[in-house]
Amino acid sequence: MKARKLFASLLAVAMFCVLAIPAFADANSDYEAAVRAYQAQIAAREEAYAAAVKDYQAQAAAKAKAEGEAIIAAGKLAHQQQLAANDAIMAAAKAAHQEQLNKNAAYEAAIADYQASIAAKEAAYLSAVKAYQAQAAAKAKAEGEAIIAAGKAAHQQQLAANSAVEAAANAAHAQQLSENAAYEAAIRAYQAQIAAQEAAYLRALGL
Repeated sequence: MKARKLFASLLAVAMFCVLAIPAFADANSDYEAAVRAYQAQIAAREEAYAAAVKDYQAQAAAKAKAEGEAIIAAGKLAHQQQLAANDAIMAAAKAAHQEQLNKNAAYEAAIADYQASIAAKEAAYLSAVKAYQAQAAAKAKAEGEAIIAAGKAAHQQQLAANSAVEAAANAAHAQQLSENAAYEAAIRAYQAQIAAQEAAYLRALGL
């Protein structure tokens, strides 16, 4: 009796295994299909993400390139404007310097004319003195000597006055030359300052 029950139990177990194998096989097939579908979905998401990243990178690169070109263009425009401003300043400085040189030339010409006028007056005065001396030779020696002494004294005074005028003219000319030298030094200093600003601006632009 016990043997029959054991055999029946084993037979039931065997039948259950025979019937369960196809069910397990079907379950494995469904699981593998689900896994493949999930992997395909993950792969599709990864491809979409990679495409989105590439698109974003391309847009970012284009934007950075456009912004960089705009910055470079603005820098070049500002540099050209600065160069134009510098050229205008240099032109104005040259014009002012030339005007000053013209004034100096006119001043020196006036001094030369004045010196020539003084020389002519001196020559005329000497001629007058000689003529007077020639006329006075006929007169008494003492009277002539007195006249000659007076003429010499007047001549010395005129020479002293001429020397004072020439000294004043030379002093004014020296002062004018000093002012010109200071003006030219100021122009060179300003040019050096402009050159330093341009160099700093170019360094800031990385040029």
